[in-house]
Amino acid sequence: MIVFDLINDEAPLFVEGLKVLFSKGTISYDNVIGVTEGSRWEEESKSIKNINRLSFFDELDKKDIDLKKELLRIANTYKNNNIYGCDRYLIQKNKEYQKKMLVYTYLFYEDLFQKNISHYFTTGIAYTYNLVSYQVSKRFNVKHISFYGTRVENNTAICFDNKNSFGEVDALFDEFHLNKVTKDMYTFIEGFVKAPKQPYYMKNAINALSIKPVFIKEFFLRFNKYYLENRHKYDMFTRSPFELTGIKLKKMILSKIINFRHDSIFEKVDYSERYFIYPIHMQPEASTLVQSPFHIDQKAAIINISRLLPLNTILCVKEHRSALGKQSIAFYKELKQHPNIKLISYRENMFELINNCVGTINLTSTVGLESLFFKKPSIVLGDVFYNNTGLTFRVNSFPELGKVVETVNQDGFKVDEYFEQYDAKLAYYIYCLNEKAYPFEFNVAKLDTKERVLKKENVKNFSNCIKEICNPI
Repeated sequence: MIVFDLINDEAPLFVEGLKVLFSKGTISYDNVIGVTEGSRWEEESKSIKNINRLSFFDELDKKDIDLKKELLRIANTYKNNNIYGCDRYLIQKNKEYQKKMLVYTYLFYEDLFQKNISHYFTTGIAYTYNLVSYQVSKRFNVKHISFYGTRVENNTAICFDNKNSFGEVDALFDEFHLNKVTKDMYTFIEGFVKAPKQPYYMKNAINALSIKPVFIKEFFLRFNKYYLENRHKYDMFTRSPFELTGIKLKKMILSKIINFRHDSIFEKVDYSERYFIYPIHMQPEASTLVQSPFHIDQKAAIINISRLLPLNTILCVKEHRSALGKQSIAFYKELKQHPNIKLISYRENMFELINNCVGTINLTSTVGLESLFFKKPSIVLGDVFYNNTGLTFRVNSFPELGKVVETVNQDGFKVDEYFEQYDAKLAYYIYCLNEKAYPFEFNVAKLDTKERVLKKENVKNFSNCIKEICNPI
């Protein structure tokens, strides 16, 4: 039996992909279960046999579950650190509610995965329920598959763990040998350095700094789902349209204020200085909540990093275009009080900044991968797939970071000489990434992305990916 997570906004792609597989007889209807959440995607997923997670919770309410006893059992059964703090929605609830939802989620997946389940397909791990499903899947020997964009091309790789690593890519990369590296494998990196490209996700409307017509249409759709449909009491993902609109408007207004005061907030880059780059990350996102949970307070992380730099070295903190309006003016002011921190505008060319820096320091950003292309030290404080190149400096503490900074900040340090066979390994890793990634976009099916995500060719390629993973089922 194969299970598909139909809880979040990637559900339509799962549903359409399954329809293709059903029509071809690749996977039978009776061999598939969808996990839904209240009324979310209920209508769209009628072609699949579903289990409603929140209906299961309703049944648990009738059983008078001993939460304290269950929490003790769960703590003794699973390795479950960061299980509360990773969820941007659950963390907003009171403590007792959080405990109840956590216990109910474990009980749900324990009940589900005992039913002869072979595969569980979910989104990228971004919430408590994803982490719970992963832990329970290990206990019951269920193959847990989540999807992530590769950030190199608009392709998707699959992950079998909760560390944002790409198992199939890593398995091929483990076969690295110098004689396997061909001249053609260097082509992508050489082309990127000559003409760098921004990640594909930057085109999404959600990253826009002005009101788009799609936002108005989305407001009324959300209004209908939140107020007029039968929304379940435990549904945390269907949020108030007024709350979401307020967040967007606040971000847009603040971004306008920041742009008006642009020259007094951001500083000019002096390429004659020695500097490291820290890119501000989007929040709240899985990139910090799940993959770098000890550095959620970016202001504190930036200040701590700056304290580890020599007096002749600057930390250039570059604002993210998509994050503009997320940080307060007070956030910028406090950072500017530190003499060795420079706030850099989102308008500056990141690739030029990387090309002239000592190195990059980030949590889980694409910048860390891009700095490898430019042969600049990539220091990473979180879990991200390109750590598996063996060419990054993955640090777990600030004392460890201090030692790495001291190493790479020496005159004449060259990262491609520090790591053995640097160029060949990087070229071969990118080859593995492209070879083992799948040619489809895995994304939410929202109003501005739905057309391209549910395009016939994208759905077909996605269904081929499911077929390949499940073969010979």
